Amino acid sequence: MAELMAKGKEVYDANCLACHQAEGQGGGPFPALKGSPVATTGSIADHIAIIADGKGIMPPFGAQLSALDIAAVTTYERNAWGNNTGDVVQPSQVK
Repeated sequence: MAELMAKGKEVYDANCLACHQAEGQGGGPFPALKGSPVATTGSIADHIAIIADGKGIMPPFGAQLSALDIAAVTTYERNAWGNNTGDVVQPSQVK
């Protein structure tokens, strides 16, 4: 968990922070991840799909991030900012 969270924060800061903000609060057209159903009660598979394939104005990151990067940032988003799901996403879950 600790390794994935550290890697996930790096990936988040480099790719997600500009739109979803430092504390996951989002803003304007960019939804919050803090307390978001996607990052708290939604399925891990759906969360991965949004990161990999994009959704709405969010671009797809599947071609530029590795399976490890996507697993790490998904783990981070599901456990940062008080989300605390306890989910640990493995690269093997990223298709």
